[in-house]
Amino acid sequence: MSLSVWCFLLGGLILAEGVSGLVAPQTMTKLFRAFPRNVWAGWILCAIAWIWSGYAINSMGLDFLVRFRTAITVLSVVCIFLTCWWLDNLLSCRAWGGILCLFPYELLHVARVHMSPWRLVVVSLTYVLIVWGMTLILYPWKMRDFITWTTATPLRLRAVSVIKVLVGATVAVLGATVLA
Repeated sequence: MSLSVWCFLLGGLILAEGVSGLVAPQTMTKLFRAFPRNVWAGWILCAIAWIWSGYAINSMGLDFLVRFRTAITVLSVVCIFLTCWWLDNLLSCRAWGGILCLFPYELLHVARVHMSPWRLVVVSLTYVLIVWGMTLILYPWKMRDFITWTTATPLRLRAVSVIKVLVGATVAVLGATVLA
């Protein structure tokens, strides 16, 4: 995918979350507060994260990993079940952190070769999301605490949603203009 497509995807997701917080704050408050302990969300996101990590390891092209491709695929599937069993507490937060750490793999490869200096905006946002993802993997209660703080008042949820709308729109506009 090109950098502009990545910008549309990333910006669109951030924008959608921000708009939903502005349009339906009560519904989003309920959804956000239920997310950290949602078993199905945890299992689905965990499966996505482990399958994605197996794909990333297999596609790296490292010579010493070639003979382990089948084992890596099997290990990824086994890790889904082990993670769901042993780390069931706040699993959706941990799995979301894993996805935040994994998605920049392809994006940063594309951004590295783009000539525009505006690519650094997307790269900086990506690294912020990577650090947030690593934090969630190690300290999943930080996401629960952030959700509790954000949804404490409707005004605070709207303020955070406005910030998300601005960030998402900025990334999408960059993808449509200077990073196309």
